[in-house]
Amino acid sequence: MSGASRLVSLGPIHLPQLMEIERCSFASPWCEEDFLYWFGVEGALCLGFARADELTAYALGYCQDRDFHLTSLAVEPEFRRRGFAWELLHQMLRQAAARGAGKCTLEVRAANRVALELYAKAGFRSVERRVAHYNDPRDDGIIMERGIEIL
Repeated sequence: MSGASRLVSLGPIHLPQLMEIERCSFASPWCEEDFLYWFGVEGALCLGFARADELTAYALGYCQDRDFHLTSLAVEPEFRRRGFAWELLHQMLRQAAARGAGKCTLEVRAANRVALELYAKAGFRSVERRVAHYNDPRDDGIIMERGIEIL
């Protein structure tokens, strides 16, 4: 990961860049209202990496009781395979642990091999398969989880 990148808290000002990354990253991208919703949720973590004023990666999630759920993580295509997703995932886990979370869960498309490998490398394990959970294209959803300990 480039030393010129900095961690930023995301908000509505980042919406245009978030939408660009979102459309390049997902078959069924979120809309602006989805991001605006998460910016207003108590307990939400909305973080990204930026180089100068350009957002290169983002992650969103929320704490509920002692659980943290990672709702989305994406990296701008030209910055993939440079460690941004790995570092952002760990930043999210650290901040969730600081808020008292003891476990992290997430859901990923079964066909998203790159994400599945990242999460497995980070200590997540598959705990459930939701058959035909996604549409456009149709795909199973894999629920993964891991404990959050001091990182």
